[in-house]
Amino acid sequence: MKKLANKRFSAQKGFTLIELVVVIVILGILAATAAPKFIDLTGDAKGAVIKGVQGSVNSAINMVHAKALVGNQTGEVGSVTIEGQVFALAYGYPTRGTADSEGTAAKPHGINKLIELESGTSITYVESTGVFSHSQATTAAKCSVTYSIATKAGDVVTPAKAVLDVDDC
Repeated sequence: MKKLANKRFSAQKGFTLIELVVVIVILGILAATAAPKFIDLTGDAKGAVIKGVQGSVNSAINMVHAKALVGNQTGEVGSVTIEGQVFALAYGYPTRGTADSEGTAAKPHGINKLIELESGTSITYVESTGVFSHSQATTAAKCSVTYSIATKAGDVVTPAKAVLDVDDC
């Protein structure tokens, strides 16, 4: 009995048309479900870049605030010098800066000059709002980091912070 069964299978050469069609259909279904995941990777990459910018801004905030504490520059206005450049402070935290800043006592820099963005980068900064955004995002305002300057109410200082928005990168 075993010999008959083995002979029948050994006589078969190749795949039947039905087997090939089934394999092609299965591959098509897999491709259709996997393709959207790979297509959306550019949005994920832009979101990762903005998260990196947020990390840089947070590091800059902490570095400057530590320097301001050591230099007793925690008043309503102050300044610190880093690598020969002057940075304006509000309550010991960096300000947003101005477009015409020169890094001097008369025209100090703000947060935007504390982080290094490569030339040709897709990250833009607007001094008046403190928003770093990805210019190639689907909606730049929804792929951004907003820098909020330090404020004071009574005796309580609210530290500067970087708020992340990656809803539509």
